[in-house]
Amino acid sequence: MKKIETKNIGTRQSLENIKILDVGCGGGVLTEALARLDGHVTGIDPSKELITIANDHSMFLRNKNIKYLNESIEEHVTSNTESYDAIVTSEVLEHVSNKYGFLTNCVDCLKPGGSLFITTPNRTIFSWLSVKVIGETFDFIPKGTHEWEKFICPHELQSILEINCKCDTISINGLSYNPFTNRWSWTDSTDVSYAIHAVKST
Repeated sequence: MKKIETKNIGTRQSLENIKILDVGCGGGVLTEALARLDGHVTGIDPSKELITIANDHSMFLRNKNIKYLNESIEEHVTSNTESYDAIVTSEVLEHVSNKYGFLTNCVDCLKPGGSLFITTPNRTIFSWLSVKVIGETFDFIPKGTHEWEKFICPHELQSILEINCKCDTISINGLSYNPFTNRWSWTDSTDVSYAIHAVKST
C-alpha cells in the first residue's frame, strides 16, 4: 500500500501516486480537488446524470489522474477488491439505508492498511435544526434531500467500522458548514456534522 511521502506533505504533489476511490462522487467536486494534489482518483456514482456532468467538466481540466464510472459501490467491489490506498465518501452515508453493506463494500475495496474517510451529519437535535429546518426551509438544500432518521451518530459509525469491518478508528473531528461562503471548517463539536478516519486492519 502506498503512503504519502514526507517530502510531498503540504505541496501540490501531496497525494502523488496514491490510488483513491471517491464513493458517491456526484458532479466530481471532491474528485477533482484530490486529483489536483496528484492523486489517481476514481469517482463512482449510480447517477448517470451526475457522472455525465463530472465527465464533461473533467474534459476542461485535462487531468489524466481522474476516471469516472457510472456504478454503485456494490457493483464496483466485484472487480476492485483491495485495490485502493484510500477511500473517501463525503455526505453520502446519510442517504444510505443499508449502512452495514455499504461500509463493508467500501472497506473491501481498500488495501490492508488503507484509509477510509467519511463525512456525514450526526443524528442530533442540532443537525435536525441545521440541516432539515434551516437548510431546507431557506433553500440552502433542496427540500426532501435528507431523512433525519437515516443520520448516524459517531459512536454508531465507529462501532460498525471496528466490529463489522475490522477497521481501527484514527480520529473523529467535528465539521461546520457555512452556506453563505460555501466553505467547510473544522470544529471541536460533532453535534451537527463530523468526519471520521479509519484504517483497515492488516
